[in-house]
Amino acid sequence: MFDIIGDIHGYSDQLVVLLRELGYRKKGGAFCHPDRTVLFLGDYINKGPKIKATLEIVKAMADKGSAIPLMGNHEYNSIWDLFRLENESLPADQSFQWEDSLLAFDNHLNEFRYYVDWFKKLPLFYENDYFRAVHACWDPRHIALLREKLSGKALRGELITGATEWSRALTETLNGKDLNLPENTSIQEAGFASGTRIRTKWWEDPAQMSYKDFSVDPVDLPDIPVDLSGIKDWNFYGEGEKPVFFGHYGRAGFSSIIRHNVCCLDFGMGNGGYLAAYRMDQSLKLSNDNLMYV
Repeated sequence: MFDIIGDIHGYSDQLVVLLRELGYRKKGGAFCHPDRTVLFLGDYINKGPKIKATLEIVKAMADKGSAIPLMGNHEYNSIWDLFRLENESLPADQSFQWEDSLLAFDNHLNEFRYYVDWFKKLPLFYENDYFRAVHACWDPRHIALLREKLSGKALRGELITGATEWSRALTETLNGKDLNLPENTSIQEAGFASGTRIRTKWWEDPAQMSYKDFSVDPVDLPDIPVDLSGIKDWNFYGEGEKPVFFGHYGRAGFSSIIRHNVCCLDFGMGNGGYLAAYRMDQSLKLSNDNLMYV
């Protein structure tokens, strides 16, 4: 009996409206439901006007036991940036990702640090008998490694700066899988970063797909078959797997149920879109009737 909610990005007013429409009421300082639990897919901070209020709502629900919040890439970025800030031996030449969030706390770094310390304890994925959930990408090998490495522990410095295998598992779980474009091909599209890599539909098998079809983002790409030589070790999400929910891709324009067992719940709240939820039941086939959004 879960209600799965996508990326909030500091839009607490919309979150309150959605929670109320789902039947949650505030009790003892936290929104609760007599029979159901919220599973948040991450990305609570940055972009929106009420970041602090969003964190207060989500954490209060987590503390009360009425919600399970997963980590998103924006939460991880704040962990990494604060870690770099406090470790002078590490490079600090990149701009911080959490400037909007720090401003929401009136530049009170210690108060924001309190939430960053909480971010470190957030799970990176969730799974039960009926469905799976992750912020950006479910790769079974990555999930197995994360399960082994963390085993309920908080993210620590040695894990953040760890080996390549661990780093790849963490990065792709929270950001998805990228793919190099063919030589002499690059993205030149308004609203998207120019470059030679694309974000991919990791749940699809690219064996019969072009770069254009395999790209998450609606950019102008060559309609030629994907070169499979560089992605032989990828795991694609099979038709027979249990339903998987994720967020992260709100700007891509395909949010919602992608196929019977794949659903993206980032409806672009942080980019002028909507905040979405899926009312999970015990069915192994997803239905548009279970979607709600504000």
